[in-house]
Amino acid sequence: MELFFNKFEDFFREVRTIEIYDAKDILYINAYNGVFPLKSKALYIFEIIPETLSRKLSSKTRNGNPFTDIDISFPLLDMSIQNIEKCEEYFNKKGFAVVLVANTVKTLLGNTAEPLRIDFIDNKNEDNSGNDEYTIAISGETILKPKLQGI
Repeated sequence: MELFFNKFEDFFREVRTIEIYDAKDILYINAYNGVFPLKSKALYIFEIIPETLSRKLSSKTRNGNPFTDIDISFPLLDMSIQNIEKCEEYFNKKGFAVVLVANTVKTLLGNTAEPLRIDFIDNKNEDNSGNDEYTIAISGETILKPKLQGI
């Protein structure tokens, strides 16, 4: 019999940084074996406010085959023209892998064979509500379970 101790941790686990890589730099076999890319290979790095992250990694099956459905989003709070133009140029396409960096663990998602899509979504209301933002949305599917690495 396996006994699990279901206790609270004495810290809060939160994603603080999202590193975005070209999926071509993350070989499928390396992702399978949990080999993380060097941070220096990241195309883009976003430091985020943990409370603004929406992270959903769902285990699903299709025709009896398991896969992970990835749906992650966070707002671009610095809406300078330069940031908006860069994101419009860099995103709205498929071909990425990401590493979610929390305070105790990193999570690798995506690879050469299963690249993720990143969309840059205009959620501005321009109604004087103060709720104007753009959203960066990361989505895709992978047959590999998310790989974890301690920090």
